[in-house]
Amino acid sequence: MAELLERLTDIATLVRLGEMVMSVLQSLLIPFGFLLAVYLFELRGGADPNRYRTRNFLHDVIYLFVYVGGFYDVFALAIVLNAIESHLEFLQIAPTRSLPWPVGLAIFWVGGDFVVYWWHRLQHSNRFLWAFHSVHHSQEHITLFTASRRHPVEQLSMDLLLFFFIFHLVLGVPTRGWVPLAVLVRTVSSLQHAQLDWRFGPLHKVLVSPRFHAFHHSAQPEHANANYGFLFSTWDYIFGTAVPEQPLPVRYGLDGIEMKESLAGHLITPFRLLWQWRHRGSAATPEVNSDISA
Repeated sequence: MAELLERLTDIATLVRLGEMVMSVLQSLLIPFGFLLAVYLFELRGGADPNRYRTRNFLHDVIYLFVYVGGFYDVFALAIVLNAIESHLEFLQIAPTRSLPWPVGLAIFWVGGDFVVYWWHRLQHSNRFLWAFHSVHHSQEHITLFTASRRHPVEQLSMDLLLFFFIFHLVLGVPTRGWVPLAVLVRTVSSLQHAQLDWRFGPLHKVLVSPRFHAFHHSAQPEHANANYGFLFSTWDYIFGTAVPEQPLPVRYGLDGIEMKESLAGHLITPFRLLWQWRHRGSAATPEVNSDISA
């Protein structure tokens, strides 16, 4: 038993488990106060509070607790990376390390958001990526926590893109700094899913507002293939994917995909879709964005 404990201690030290757990616990304190404040704004703005009494919302909460504190990022990626980091030093790019911090941060947010915009468009055009991204769009009662409704395969792909490639390799951010960044990213994303008719005034064509992102989740055909931006709505206006000013959508969710509103349904349906599309051909594929060749 003593030998086993010693071995486990060595492993915990190798993967820096202690500092990762402390980072998670500290970062959990930030988003919940923010989300409570936004919820009060929703009520004041006349949003339907019954959305928070549905089974759909319960599932969003489960996703929130899995993802928002960084648990998934820590155990699925950061710990593995810490264990093999000494073998990956040759991949470190970090071109912004020599720049002043404000300059490097600005380059990161603009450049990183540009990458995420195109990745998001690819998620809607590539069959494999869309199968898993469709879980996020299955929510018919959009809430603050819908931002966390993502299939583990999609979440892992986003973590590899954001945390491993952009944060770690390009910026050189150590894994202990991933959790605060994860909380910041998901807090911003939560605000975008709030039921608030906020446009951000003259910044509407610069920053993604709750109103702007609402059209991306619309199930109405006239809103398809639009509003992909994460932080900056500018990309959509530049590349012609922004929805023109009009009343908010009246219907959210998915058309053309049968997905049971259950955690098991969310996990299994993407694999079922891929199997169907592979064996039945393109005729079985729901209509997705066609502006990029899959």
